Amino acid sequence: MTEGFKPSLPSISTILYGALGFTAASGMAQKLPLLFAGKLVGGQIGDAALDVLLFGFAGFSLAKGAGLIGKVDYATLDDRDVDSFAREAGKWAATGEVPTQGRSKDGKYEVATFAGGCFWGTELHFQRMPGVIATCVGYTQGGVPTPTYEQVCSGSTGHTEATCLLYDPAECSYEALCTKLFSTVPDPTALNRVGNDRGTQYRHGIYTHTPEQAAVARRVLESQQAKYSTPIVTEVQPAQVFFPAENYHQRYLQKGGQSAAKNAREDVRCYG
Repeated sequence: MTEGFKPSLPSISTILYGALGFTAASGMAQKLPLLFAGKLVGGQIGDAALDVLLFGFAGFSLAKGAGLIGKVDYATLDDRDVDSFAREAGKWAATGEVPTQGRSKDGKYEVATFAGGCFWGTELHFQRMPGVIATCVGYTQGGVPTPTYEQVCSGSTGHTEATCLLYDPAECSYEALCTKLFSTVPDPTALNRVGNDRGTQYRHGIYTHTPEQAAVARRVLESQQAKYSTPIVTEVQPAQVFFPAENYHQRYLQKGGQSAAKNAREDVRCYG
């Protein structure tokens, strides 16, 4: 778990779904015995049916938020044929492996992990960089294995939305990647916030795979600090297990029509 992270209180959605389920269950306890006894008529039957539906909806939502259903199937994620690193990263996640040598399994490329708020935009920024071979969005630096999007969004797991990528150091330096991250974070002095996205799951960070990466990351952070009068809160920490996100999140903005071409200059739009 990320150093200093403390699990938060239940999210508002969890509280609301819990309240909805409790209210629906109370209505069912009162109405269903009467229904089975044939003592409900007309609109009363409709009310009982509504309670059943609401109870099922609340239960499903709570189960999904708790990660009891909807787990990510890493074996079906996007692969290198579409310049995605998701399936390979999923193999590491499935075994709890962190690539501490900082290289892909085939040894051809180096691995880097960054968090810059909503991972859709962070991924597209890196997709456009020459030398970046493949990317993957997911969740890292948390304390719950194989988390789902709903769990991470609750802010209770300790994960941050992140991008893990493969890059060719002959074309792109690790320093350039770190500098790119800072160019995508409007205010690196803002804690747990990037733009309008707020919460621990949106904290920004550089998660290093080797001592060499850590040294470069600290050097870049120090150079960025000179631009601000208040301390930068971007994390620089050793990478923990990276869990790929659901496949619909992978290359989300590219799938939505935004260009992932190298050196593309169009604005990256996360929402609309």
